[in-house]
Amino acid sequence: MTGRRTSDDLKEVIRDFRRDQVIDVARRLFGERGTIDVSMDEIASEAGVARSTVYVYFANRSELLRACLQGMYSQLLEAIASTWEEEAEPSRRLGHLVEEMLAVVDESPAFFRLALITQGTQARDGEVVGAELALIGLDIARLLHDLLVEGIAQGTFRTLDPDLAIGLVGQQIYGAMAVRAAEPMPRDRSTVSAEIVEFILHGLAA
Repeated sequence: MTGRRTSDDLKEVIRDFRRDQVIDVARRLFGERGTIDVSMDEIASEAGVARSTVYVYFANRSELLRACLQGMYSQLLEAIASTWEEEAEPSRRLGHLVEEMLAVVDESPAFFRLALITQGTQARDGEVVGAELALIGLDIARLLHDLLVEGIAQGTFRTLDPDLAIGLVGQQIYGAMAVRAAEPMPRDRSTVSAEIVEFILHGLAA
């Protein structure tokens, strides 16, 4: 009957919930320990699921690490979706993007710090983390490129090479995220976001 969940629907909801639960626990444990050297057995125990259940979703720790990063990025995209579609002013969209990127850091600062450290290692997990962060960075660069091109066309931003501007803007945002993740008592997120955006817009102003 239309509008009613089938048993298959419920099973899928349960699978998704368990998968998300494993990811949340793994991200917390990685961050708390300050190392990716956390066993799948321990993650399963903390998540309240069987070890075999973890391996249903993730073949190894590298896949789980990738899922932790993808989950954080998905949260960012969900947070900016409505503003990106409805807000016509590029500077306002930029402000919202920066604030939500800082929000992602605030949710899991220890894991974010660990990811930054891990990406520079030569081990398999380090390569996976580095590759995933690079893909996320490219996607954010695409969002910034579209925003800058639109701002230039509207006359909000001065005429400049969008690709060069993306690099400079990206450095400011990425640096702010890294600094915030290391702060034991970070300042008010909205205030920090406004300061970052003001600095960026000063360089982009027409």
